[in-house]
Amino acid sequence: MIKGMGIDIVETARISRVLARRRERFLNRVFSSGEQASCGDSVHRLAARFAAKEALFKALGTGLRYFRWQEVQVDNDRLGAPYFCFSPRLSTYLKEKGITRTHLSISHSRNYAVVQVILEGDK
Repeated sequence: MIKGMGIDIVETARISRVLARRRERFLNRVFSSGEQASCGDSVHRLAARFAAKEALFKALGTGLRYFRWQEVQVDNDRLGAPYFCFSPRLSTYLKEKGITRTHLSISHSRNYAVVQVILEGDK
């Protein structure tokens, strides 16, 4: 059963502008050290992870009112497929809401990163 869906699109130029003005502050506020290491200087990868977090918060229906950016991390499996890692507090929230699976799809082009998140749970 679908418990939530979220989609987000980010212009990579927007992330480039933010990085030019507030690089360290933005990176440390939004991304874990692991995410920063895996993205390096790739604006496309950073934009995709930013969009993934936005889409997740939309799917949850909470926005950023209840959770911080760093309570969710985007990682990749050995084949490159993206997946979420959650803080203990966010994991507990998902369980309380009956969410048992998260699906994450990321795509990016030269100018945009787009993400879809589906939250799934049992009846």
